[in-house]
Amino acid sequence: MKKLLMILTNARRDCCGITLDTLERSGSLKVFDHIVFLLNGVSERHMRFVDSFIAQHPDLSCDKVLGNGTRPQGIADMQNRCIEKYPEALYMKVDEDVFVPDGWAERMLAAYEANKHRDNLALITPLIPNNAFGLHTLLTRFYPEWLSEFRQRFGHDPDPSRAGSTWQSPYIAEWATRKFLDLEQANEGQRRRLEAGDQELDVGSQKLEVGSQRSEVGSRKSDLRPPNSDLSFSDPFSIGCIAYDYRHWQRMGGIPETDEPGWTSWVRDHEQINILDCSQIVLHYSFFVQAEWLDRTSLLEDIRRINLPGTLRAAQRLGLTRATRITKQIPGIVKRRFGIRDT
Repeated sequence: MKKLLMILTNARRDCCGITLDTLERSGSLKVFDHIVFLLNGVSERHMRFVDSFIAQHPDLSCDKVLGNGTRPQGIADMQNRCIEKYPEALYMKVDEDVFVPDGWAERMLAAYEANKHRDNLALITPLIPNNAFGLHTLLTRFYPEWLSEFRQRFGHDPDPSRAGSTWQSPYIAEWATRKFLDLEQANEGQRRRLEAGDQELDVGSQKLEVGSQRSEVGSRKSDLRPPNSDLSFSDPFSIGCIAYDYRHWQRMGGIPETDEPGWTSWVRDHEQINILDCSQIVLHYSFFVQAEWLDRTSLLEDIRRINLPGTLRAAQRLGLTRATRITKQIPGIVKRRFGIRDT
């Protein structure tokens, strides 16, 4: 089966640059037969940015699919047209602000190979700290020592629901991301904790069977742990970093025009299975409801500084790019302050 990577991008060259750099550094790009940029209403400048990357990588089979700039219909349409052009494949998709660790594609592929026999397999996603179910899993299953700190800071337990406090709050997003800011260190720590968990499951010479056990999250059965502790079954998910195959797309009849909400509903209504690959941690910068606040912080520069050392430009080191982001927000802040609406 051929393997195809979709990279969804719109306007954030700063984020997309980190995404492309981590994909390259991780050795992931070479795993794919095709790399397709989903360009949703991009500017000429952003198009030149993507074309420059393609020109600098003649060894990669790259393609572009253009969208009309609408969300979510345009995003769903681009993916559907991409799959129609490249059928019968395993698809991985990342948003322009998803930053991956070493070996990301290989580990996603391994998770798929371990589950491709399932007739109801839907999506595979890694652990993402500022994703609701990802953070819930990280704090309750792997890092309980940080759970009390979370409660003290935010006054409640992490909410695993898709559009809950983790999705809405930039304060939670920054806190969670900074806990795992160093991808190499975070993934090495995760490897050690998984190994320790495997040892705890050993009972004499037999492996403890946990495949039939379910734990309640809210009112839904949303965490089912197979004997392989690297993988969990999950209900909530974010489509910013996923893997799925052609069979799943065919069963859905194409990606719904509402994208994530429709996708989530279809998976739940048809009792499909999402796999949470707990063997790796991936960073995601921001949901749109958090972006303006996070852009006022140095988080983006810190992600690059830690994970791509030596690549910060002088303007980034001096805080000038952060200042530019803040300056661009001033007109919108003034309009909101005085109740001015765009016409």
